[in-house]
Amino acid sequence: MSSSKTTHLVIIPTYNEKENIYDFINEICKYDVSVLIVDDNSPDGTGEIVKKLSFVSDQVNLLSRNSKQGLGSAYRDGFKWGIENQYKYFIQMDADYSHRFEDLDHLLAESHFQDVVIGSRYISGGGSVGWDMKRKLLSIAANKISRIILKSNINDMTSGFRCYSDHALSLINFQNTNSDGYSFQIEMSLRSIENKLSIKEVPIIFNERRLGKSKMSKRIVLEALLFLANNGVKRWLNIKIS
Repeated sequence: MSSSKTTHLVIIPTYNEKENIYDFINEICKYDVSVLIVDDNSPDGTGEIVKKLSFVSDQVNLLSRNSKQGLGSAYRDGFKWGIENQYKYFIQMDADYSHRFEDLDHLLAESHFQDVVIGSRYISGGGSVGWDMKRKLLSIAANKISRIILKSNINDMTSGFRCYSDHALSLINFQNTNSDGYSFQIEMSLRSIENKLSIKEVPIIFNERRLGKSKMSKRIVLEALLFLANNGVKRWLNIKIS
């Protein structure tokens, strides 16, 4: 753990984020948190930028991986690293500025009182910026359908801006999850519900990425659809997912 003795670790998976990562890290280091960048051997040199910053600030840590292994895998490795280094709270955040720093304050404030805090676009005060109406309606519909199929009371099942306590991660058994894309967020949400963890959603504004290329792909969408189909049946039959 860094010498600042912070209890919060912000985990940020990266792949080709050199256009964002330098300014992003400088901004997040203004908060009382440690940062772990999980880089999948970015060919654009993202990892090298982070490594240099880690020599300057003890808030910054780099976990380098040999290849692109997926979002869920990055968070599993990040959680494991954080637990080994005795952090208490684990925040998921994107490096592309889609998650606002002012909303990080909400997650930090609630983290001491909840097992899981989810930044939600779909509660009062939440929303998205930079999306056309078609994309907004599609996203809202997808979340509503997910909630119905999975019998969930969480409004934003796919939010990637969230915080877990070490207690929550120990009960969720995160190392046994097998999802990688957006379905990883859904799987973690369901495991939180099944283990009767205290969950609170706080409003966030989701921004379209500033620079770089989106990592969304048809494979990620297909994985999410298959997850919904397989686990929706289990939920309605009262079969535990985790």
